[in-house]
Amino acid sequence: MMWLRRAGVTLVELVVALTLFGLVATIMLSVLRGQQRFHIGSLEIIDTKRNVHQAAELLYGELRAASSADIYSISDSSISFRTAIGNSHICAIDSARSFITLPSTRTTRAAPLSAFLTLPRLGDSLLVFDSGDTPAADDDRWHPHVISSDRGALCPLRPRGVASNATEAAGIGMTVAPPLAQNVVVGSPVRFFRPASYALYRGTGSTWMLGYFSCAAGACTPRQPLSGPYLPFASGGGGGVAFEFVDDQGALTTDRMRVARINVVVRARSPSPVDVGHIRGQRYQDSLAVSVALRNRS
Repeated sequence: MMWLRRAGVTLVELVVALTLFGLVATIMLSVLRGQQRFHIGSLEIIDTKRNVHQAAELLYGELRAASSADIYSISDSSISFRTAIGNSHICAIDSARSFITLPSTRTTRAAPLSAFLTLPRLGDSLLVFDSGDTPAADDDRWHPHVISSDRGALCPLRPRGVASNATEAAGIGMTVAPPLAQNVVVGSPVRFFRPASYALYRGTGSTWMLGYFSCAAGACTPRQPLSGPYLPFASGGGGGVAFEFVDDQGALTTDRMRVARINVVVRARSPSPVDVGHIRGQRYQDSLAVSVALRNRS
C-alpha cells in the first residue's frame, strides 16, 4: 500500500517564520518612524528659520525709510511709526487751496504720476512740496497735511493739466488740512503716509506672533498676524521679537525723538522636540539680529 506525502509546514516552521516576519516588520516600522521623525523635524527647523528671516526682513524693509520724526511710540516689543504708502503729483487745486486732485493710478504711462501701495484714505497724512519764492534750493520745503475727506474728482487734461487721457483724468480728490501754501502749484509732488504698528502679541493659546495694525482718523484695522510663532514676551528685550533704540551717541534711549538706530532681534523655536542631526529630543531654536540706521541722522 502506497502512502502519499502531502506538502506543508510543521507547527515549528510556522512559528519560526512568523517570528522572523515580526522581527523584520518591527525593524521596518522603526526605520519608517525614524524617517518620519526626521522629515517632521526637518520641516519644523525650516519653518523656524523662515519665521526669523521673515520678521527680520519685514521690519528692516519697513524701518529703513523712517526717521526719528516718523516714530509715534516705542517699547521693547513694539513700535508705531509713519510709513510711506505712495506718491503722486497735484493736477488741480481749488480756489480755497484746501481741495486737491491727483491723477488716477490707471494710466498708459511708463512712469505713472500716481503710485500707491494702498489708496489714501481719511486720516492719512501727506507731505506737499513747496519750491519757495526763488529758484534757490534753500527755500524748498515739504509741508505736512492731513486728509480730512476723500472723493472722486476730475484731473484736467494737458496742456492745461497733467492728465494725458480720459482714464487718467478720472482722478483722486481729497480735502487737506491746513490749506496749501501759496507757492504750491499744479505739478507739485506729494508723498503719502499712514501709521503702522508692529508688535509681538499672544495669539491663539500660547502662540506668540508678530502682528500688524494701522490707525487713521481714530479708526484702527484689526490686528493681523504676519509671521510666527516666536518665543514668548520677556521684559528687557528677551522676547521673541525685541527692539532696542539707540541715539546718535550709541546709548540706549527711550526718547523716540532721539532714536538714530534701531536694533531688532527675532527669536523662534520649533513647536515640538526634533530628532535631526545632533539635536535629539529638544526644540530647535534660531535667532536673527538686524540693525537699522534711520535716515537724516548722523
